[in-house]
Amino acid sequence: MGGICKRLPAECILLDCHDPAAEKEPIIRRLVEALAQVHGISDADQLVRDIMEREELASTCLGFGCAVPHAHSPILKNTVIAAARLNPPLNFDAPDNEPVSLVFLMVGPENSAVLHLKLLSKLARLLHDAGFREELLKAETQEAFHQLICRKDE
Repeated sequence: MGGICKRLPAECILLDCHDPAAEKEPIIRRLVEALAQVHGISDADQLVRDIMEREELASTCLGFGCAVPHAHSPILKNTVIAAARLNPPLNFDAPDNEPVSLVFLMVGPENSAVLHLKLLSKLARLLHDAGFREELLKAETQEAFHQLICRKDE
């Protein structure tokens, strides 16, 4: 399957992102741009549209200040992940009304539903751990953040 760690390169981890507009789409766009650079995604605008369409269906917030926006897109061949730590936290329309500090963006091809669900489930389990969330919030570098994910993803 290849876990979260293999699909989330350190270069796709954005620490202490700030969105002056305080909106989720610019954060999602920055994450997509990071993925596009690392993975050679040719149509970042289409990918953002696919993700934002999915966002309109239902909240992708897990609670506890975490969100996992995700989508399938015909422009992708593999499932890839990017992450952002937001500072200050951002309103992502979470059901618990808590602002979001940790965002994991996951996108994959249209025929990857089973893998998609497995990875979403694993991310949800990891992010339910308060100690783990706290470690991610304190990570000083992209590499440290990535190592935390990889250690838990084993």
